[in-house]
Amino acid sequence: MTKRRFQLPGIQDLSKEQEDVRALPMEGQHLIVGGPGTGKSILALLRARRLAQEGAQYVFLVYNHLLNESSKQLLDEDLISKQWQSWFMGLYRDIFKKSVPKLPPTGGSSWQDIDWGSVLESISTIEPELADLPTLVIDEGQDMPPEFYQALVNMGFENFFVMADQNQQIQEGLNSTRRDIETALALETDDVIELKNNYRNKHPVARLAREFYTGDPASPPPALPTATIRSVKIPLCYEYDIEQIGRLMGSLLKMADRDPSKLIGIFTYNNEDRMQYYNGLLNCNVRLDNQKPIVRTFSNSEKNAISFDEGGILVINAQACKGLEFDTVFIADVNHFNCSDHNKDNARRLFYVMIARAIDRVILLKQRGMHCPADSILPVDASILERK
Repeated sequence: MTKRRFQLPGIQDLSKEQEDVRALPMEGQHLIVGGPGTGKSILALLRARRLAQEGAQYVFLVYNHLLNESSKQLLDEDLISKQWQSWFMGLYRDIFKKSVPKLPPTGGSSWQDIDWGSVLESISTIEPELADLPTLVIDEGQDMPPEFYQALVNMGFENFFVMADQNQQIQEGLNSTRRDIETALALETDDVIELKNNYRNKHPVARLAREFYTGDPASPPPALPTATIRSVKIPLCYEYDIEQIGRLMGSLLKMADRDPSKLIGIFTYNNEDRMQYYNGLLNCNVRLDNQKPIVRTFSNSEKNAISFDEGGILVINAQACKGLEFDTVFIADVNHFNCSDHNKDNARRLFYVMIARAIDRVILLKQRGMHCPADSILPVDASILERK
């Protein structure tokens, strides 16, 4: 296995706008908004480190389990972190000595959302706790519903450090807007800090990501990084024949073999596609210069150990990529992504999130001869997205 550079920047490496966020008072309510690559997750982790160093209680809350694992590895020290729903359900159980109320499952899924109406009604019957409550450091705060923040405030939580980007909402109807969070935390619009510069993506990647910005002024897109002569290649939409899927798997392994220190992310529409790519890569035998790259996958039902400080290939569903960072990103079989007229903005936000995970390069994979609803939102300018 080959090690990959994966560590927090030092304080001396922060920009002026990032340092201003890092130095915010330890107590109170803070909301920081910014687009992909502005350093929100890094600043949230630096806040957690600072709280720990000063002996303050805190909990670091994240959107999903994979981001939780990445955050723990990036801090490289003990991090008191939880997936937000798991943490809240445990908190509710500790207070009320019973499980959090849930809504019936819908859409053929076994998943049950929290019944926030019943939760808020239960909380209204208790006196708020005003002592010994931890500071809440929340990453991807737009992905928690407004009622989550209302419940916490009603419970007596007073210290919040929330990082959010309204344009990275990917679960329609289950997210908070910037205004929702401002209202819950009793913040004025002028109290919110906006991060404006992109420190992750190379120029061609950031330029493609911007094509999917929905125009929501609540969280403006970050400024484009400076284009350089040595900028990486233009993002590519590559069409392949389904009969040549084996050759495609070989090409993916060869790319990983060329630089074993790089981490490649392959994002799929659903579990069926995820397992097709994962098993295809595992079973592909192709001549390589080095040892076969490590190929891993992750889902909520298969919480495999993932090392983000190693090169290789990670195959995950699109929804699981929130907050993560890869050297190269493949969006697999864009034909399968839903992009009907009534949810085009939802589709744009999802592509905005996926593309912005890449540092150096983005490649979209498309099955030749198959209808592709996503064509209606993909840019046609070859200087932004090349087609092959």
